Amino acid sequence: MRTSISCRSYKLTEPKKDLSKFHPRHSQHLRGSFVLVTPHSNITFDDIDNFYQKTLPMSNNNRKKTKPLQTPFATNVTFENIPYEYKNGLWHPVGVISVQRTAILIPLQGRDFNAKAFIFNIHAFARRQLLTYTVLLVEQVSPRSDRFNKGRLLNAGVRYIENQKSLNITCLILHDVDLIPENDGNYYVCEPSHPKHTTVRVRQIGSKRGYSRYYEFLIGGVLLLTPDMYRQVNGFSNLYWGWGGEDDDLSLRMIQRRVCVVRPVDAVAVYAALPHPHGHRNDARFNLLAWSTVRVDGDGYKQIDSLIEIVDVKQRSSVVHLKVNVDVEGSERRPSSLNESYERISARSETTTASRNST
Repeated sequence: MRTSISCRSYKLTEPKKDLSKFHPRHSQHLRGSFVLVTPHSNITFDDIDNFYQKTLPMSNNNRKKTKPLQTPFATNVTFENIPYEYKNGLWHPVGVISVQRTAILIPLQGRDFNAKAFIFNIHAFARRQLLTYTVLLVEQVSPRSDRFNKGRLLNAGVRYIENQKSLNITCLILHDVDLIPENDGNYYVCEPSHPKHTTVRVRQIGSKRGYSRYYEFLIGGVLLLTPDMYRQVNGFSNLYWGWGGEDDDLSLRMIQRRVCVVRPVDAVAVYAALPHPHGHRNDARFNLLAWSTVRVDGDGYKQIDSLIEIVDVKQRSSVVHLKVNVDVEGSERRPSSLNESYERISARSETTTASRNST
C-alpha cells in the first residue's frame, strides 16, 4: 500500500481566462496578502449580514482612496467593496460566472466568537477571488459534553448540501473555524482530479514562534474536494469522539482508495490561527486508526443518516447555521469497545447492502 498522501507529480490547473467559467487566478481584485480584521467581542451575525448587504456596498469602498471603515463591531476595516449579489442561497460575483459553486463547511462546538470572526473575514477573502459560494456552520449542540465529533458534523453538513439540489455545489471546502487564509493567491477552487490540502504553514496569532509546517500525513485544517471525491472515500469516520485522529483516518481512507492530495506552494498556503481552547483529547484514536481501512465502506458518510439529526437550520445571507445532534442513539449506548463498534458498523453495512440488493 502507498504510504504517502501527496501526489508525486501534479501541476495545479491554470485555465485561461473565461468569464463564463471564471477561475480566481484571473481576478482583478487579488492583492496578495490578506490582512485579517479581528472584530470586537460584541459582533453579531446580524452585524455581518448588514455589513455585506448594506454597509460595505454603500461605502463606495476604493482601496486607494477611501479610509478604512469604522463600525461599532470592528475598526479599521479594509475590505473592498467588490460587486456581489445574493440570490437562491449563494453569493454571486457581478459580471462573471465562477468556474465552480462552492460550499465552505465549518464544524464546531461552541467557539461562537471564532465563528463570527471567521465568517466576517472569509466573505472578504472569497470575494477577492470572485467565487460563487455559500458558508455553512455545522454546530454540535448535542451531546453538550466536550466530546466533539468532527467527522459526524462534516458528514451531516455534506448530506445537507447534497439534499439542496438547487445549489448544485461542485466544490466542498472543509474548513477549521480558527484558520484565516493570509494570501489570496491560495485559490479556493477544487482541482478536477485530486483533493487539495492548503494548510501548509500556520502561525498562532499572538505567538512569536512564527509559522509551523504540516507533516506529510496531514490533511486537516483546510481541505478542498469535489462531492464525488468525498463519496469515493465514504467521507469521515463517525467513531472519533474528542480531539484528534479523524483527519489521519481520512488520510488512510484516501491511501486505501488510491487517492492522493495536492498542495499549493508554501508562499501562498499560509494561515493565521485564532486563539481558542483545545478540546478533550481522544485517547482511543490510535486504536481506531489501526483498523481504519477495514471499515471504510461500513463507517462514514453513507451511514450518517441514522446517527445524527439536524435540529435547527438558520438561513442567513452571511451563513447557513445548522445545529446538529450528533448522537441520536444516545450517549449511554455509545460502543464500549472497538469490537462492539465494529460489530455494530458491520451489521448496519450488511443491512444496507441487503436492502440495496433487494431493490
